[in-house]
Amino acid sequence: MDKKKIKREIDTFQETHIIKEYETLSFSVVLVQPEHAGNIGSIARLMENFNFKKLVIFNPIEEIEKIFSYETQGFAMHGKDILFNAELITIQDQEDHLPTLKNYLKKFDLIIATTAKGESYSNIRRLAIFPEDLIFPKSETPLKIAILFGKESRGLTNEEINFVDILLRIPTGPNYPTLNISHACGIVLYEIFKKISILTIGRGQHPILYANKENRLTLYKFIDHLIEKLRIRSHKKENVFFAFKNVFERAFMSKKELSLITGLFSKVDSILSNISLYES
Repeated sequence: MDKKKIKREIDTFQETHIIKEYETLSFSVVLVQPEHAGNIGSIARLMENFNFKKLVIFNPIEEIEKIFSYETQGFAMHGKDILFNAELITIQDQEDHLPTLKNYLKKFDLIIATTAKGESYSNIRRLAIFPEDLIFPKSETPLKIAILFGKESRGLTNEEINFVDILLRIPTGPNYPTLNISHACGIVLYEIFKKISILTIGRGQHPILYANKENRLTLYKFIDHLIEKLRIRSHKKENVFFAFKNVFERAFMSKKELSLITGLFSKVDSILSNISLYES
């Protein structure tokens, strides 16, 4: 394998990053009336994990002091900055909750929300899709997207869901479909992260480079050559070759792995050649 070529690939290697077409998308995680500071901290941590930066704490039931307490910072870990920079919206008169939320959400172009319900179609308001089915537009202009999560005790109300464009449901076992809010948030953010990012394996100076078709063909030539040398019966030759090929194709080998395997087959080929010379 060409070592200079591999070095060039490593030098130009890009770690996981946002797909260019999705760079105009701006996401805000909006927690509607959160009840527990620990969950808020955990969500800030998850947002840092998946590169979401804007957190909105809307009309929290939890005490403000506790939300930004040292204990909550412990849940946030490296997401402390997200917690401290969160947009906090408080409402004195709770009768203003729904109109204030409706007015606040007007700033977004797309509003996504989650529900633990919606498994049956009896409630048309809660007709939901799975996170993996989300499709985002490739917009040339900035697009603001809100991801809503309701209070821990009951989720979003029907009235709050009326403000939503897309409703998500995370598939679960039928006996207990309700997830902890931070767990649900983690799953949703992960699915979105996968959709808008180019994911790469390996980090820093030692990325994992996948073996391309040209690399794999070199290995298959060795296998074909060995089959001939080992005098495999004619009616089995093709099946043996494709047995190896199918396994290696399903394996998604890295270049390092392929290099080691090819080296082994090369060594076997060399030994067999020496044996043949000795016998002759």
